[in-house]
Amino acid sequence: MARVVTGMLPKYRQLLDILRGEIISGRLPPDGRLPTEGQLSKQYGLSRGTVRKAIEQLEAERLIRTEQGIGSFVASTHASTIPFHFGDPDRGEQVTYEVLEQKVLPAPLDVAERLMLPLGEPVIHVARRRLAGKQVTGYTERYLAEALCPALVDADLSTQSVHHLLVAASMLPLLRAEYQIEAHVLAAEEAELLCAEPGTRAIVVTRMTFTAPNRPAVWYHGVFRNGYSVDVRLDDAD
Repeated sequence: MARVVTGMLPKYRQLLDILRGEIISGRLPPDGRLPTEGQLSKQYGLSRGTVRKAIEQLEAERLIRTEQGIGSFVASTHASTIPFHFGDPDRGEQVTYEVLEQKVLPAPLDVAERLMLPLGEPVIHVARRRLAGKQVTGYTERYLAEALCPALVDADLSTQSVHHLLVAASMLPLLRAEYQIEAHVLAAEEAELLCAEPGTRAIVVTRMTFTAPNRPAVWYHGVFRNGYSVDVRLDDAD
């Protein structure tokens, strides 16, 4: 039997992965009833609050349905979605980052709308320049709810991948991503972010990642001078 242990991955996330695997594999069949919060709490040695978070996420992913006062049941039909993460496009390169901003702030209107948060909800904003040697090759920024990964605001982001840190420390899995990619010449404001001249050609990337089909997690915007690559891996892949 799978166990929940103390480690890097939050216990809530471990239970979520166990139950999701049981559902997707068919060991918990469609319309089958899930064990109660009390039963799961006793079976895995967890608090009811931790169990409830896992149940709520399964419901957000549309893997189960909860009937008030009766219990939770596996959805009759569901997508066989499993978590994934992005690989490190800078692997093997001598890359560092200049952190321009790393702080908690009230969500402005555009960010609140993108992340489906209440206006003014605390969000973390991280903005960095990507450096290859002394040359600026990219600029990226991210917004995410502070509750998703509070540790991010105090982490050293001068050398490590923000995404990899989020995968390791966040309580929620990555289940979907939407991209918009275009290339254009830079206006003055964008050029300043890259320490480049206006009119420089660049690739502009906007990405929204989701922790459930309709639950936004991280809004990402990047501007790159030389190129942009995407590497997608399953959570249990090297």
